[in-house]
Amino acid sequence: MSSEAKRVKILTLIELMLGFVLVVTGIVLIALGATVAAPLALCADGVLTLVFGARGALIANVPARIGKLASLALIVLLLQVACLVGIVLLIGPGNVSQEPIPVFAAAMPAIFSLAVALLSNGIAKRAER
Repeated sequence: MSSEAKRVKILTLIELMLGFVLVVTGIVLIALGATVAAPLALCADGVLTLVFGARGALIANVPARIGKLASLALIVLLLQVACLVGIVLLIGPGNVSQEPIPVFAAAMPAIFSLAVALLSNGIAKRAER
């Protein structure tokens, strides 16, 4: 496994852990009495991130399938950005400064998914040559 593939594997494992943290954060926010819609969207984003992290870690083990991971990461990135926009709209754009935890928590996996997409796309292009 090349060093770039190891980085992709580490990033997908971070996504796996981050997905678990998002689900727990959403449940805690519901328990603390936050508006129900935004934490539920955060839980949905967490489940998506958890599944992507697990699936991505498995795909990263096989360098020949890294191109599949690049396309999967792009799709997941778009879904995570949609969840982030949904959370901002559910909270209200003017209230984001009062409830920054769901917005910040939803933005983190999107950043990691972007990194996975870029790294795996670069590896796939070099493998084609």
